[in-house]
Amino acid sequence: MTVEAATKHDYLLLTRINRGDELIHVGTFKAVNDNLAKIYAQHIYDEEDWVEMYVVKKENLVCVRSPEPLFAKE
Repeated sequence: MTVEAATKHDYLLLTRINRGDELIHVGTFKAVNDNLAKIYAQHIYDEEDWVEMYVVKKENLVCVRSPEPLFAKE
């Protein structure tokens, strides 16, 4: 299977600039697997000297609370 034919997943990038800082969400991108997601994160978001970087598939997030829709469906 070629990279072009593979299913792309949405990834979130979480980082912290300094030790002790809170982990923050700094971006979202698509990748076909975790290894490419790590490479993309390092190259796309290299404007800071991050002390930590994490990528997580959006589908792996566990919802604790979600807002009600703004408009009711008809």
